[in-house]
Amino acid sequence: MNKKALSFVLVLALIFTLNTSVFASPSDSTSDELKQTQNTKKNLEAKVSNLDTEINGVLKKIDDNKKNMNKLAAKMKDSQLQLKATENKLKDQQYLLQKRVRAMYMNDNSSYLQILLSSKNFSDFLSNVNTITSVMNYDNNIVSNVQTERKNLLNEKESLNSENQKLMSLKASNESILSNLSSDIKQEKTLLASANEKEKTLIAKQQAEAAAAAAAKAKAAAIAAQKNSTVASSVAVTNVSILAGPASARKTISVVATAYSDNGYTSNGMQTTRNPGGYSTIAVDPSVIPINSKVYVQGYGYAIAADTGSAIRGDRIDLYFPTNTECENWGARTVTVTIIG
Repeated sequence: MNKKALSFVLVLALIFTLNTSVFASPSDSTSDELKQTQNTKKNLEAKVSNLDTEINGVLKKIDDNKKNMNKLAAKMKDSQLQLKATENKLKDQQYLLQKRVRAMYMNDNSSYLQILLSSKNFSDFLSNVNTITSVMNYDNNIVSNVQTERKNLLNEKESLNSENQKLMSLKASNESILSNLSSDIKQEKTLLASANEKEKTLIAKQQAEAAAAAAAKAKAAAIAAQKNSTVASSVAVTNVSILAGPASARKTISVVATAYSDNGYTSNGMQTTRNPGGYSTIAVDPSVIPINSKVYVQGYGYAIAADTGSAIRGDRIDLYFPTNTECENWGARTVTVTIIG
């Protein structure tokens, strides 16, 4: 066998070996990892959805409890006013009794007994007895009724205070539950964002592997056609072809952009900011634009996808502005978003 034929055989053997290594291992391992990541993402999405439902339930309980506390506060205020009025009424009745006793004393009738003893005859005595009995019953009934009313109001006040304590305890419990759920959903969303990022990375890797394999196969066919090339040059060309990956391109999407001005912390813990000369804050759907991605928004500028929202789903983003006026001026518009990193 001459040197030229030997070289050709060696090239074919090398191409076969390279093709086998290119097409066998990367796709299987990447596909398995991608499948596992997508299953993890699905489970995280289910957890986030369940936590959203629980949070909505707790928020409703907090709202209902707040309404009940407001109603109870109004009842307590009304009860306090009634109690004060009743105590004033009791004081007035006691004052009238004291005044009547004082008047009797001033008229030398220091007691009901003296009135009876001053009776002129038996008929006058009976009349005085009836009169005194009526006056005493009247006074006793008034004082007794006022005291009963005061006692009832005190019992009602105690009952309202007890109910208020229960509502305050329920309020604290709901707030604690909400705080824990908020912490849990924040962690799950962070994990979900990581899963989304990993999924995109694996998909890109899978596509790159497929492109590299196709390029290697095409190059191998070209090398096989070059019968007069040397083994060294063939190997060099083949290696370069296999190692060279496709050029990375920035992803550009079209979305509907709205605006918000709630100053505070984002879902990933960052402070909301508007920096026309740097990176501003926007809310995104992590399944469309990964959390913490750096993007360029048409008409808005550079931004970081640092926040999420229950209404921000699919091809939609929410841009942060410091004031409501800026939000109103922006409105809602369709823009192009370029994911740059």
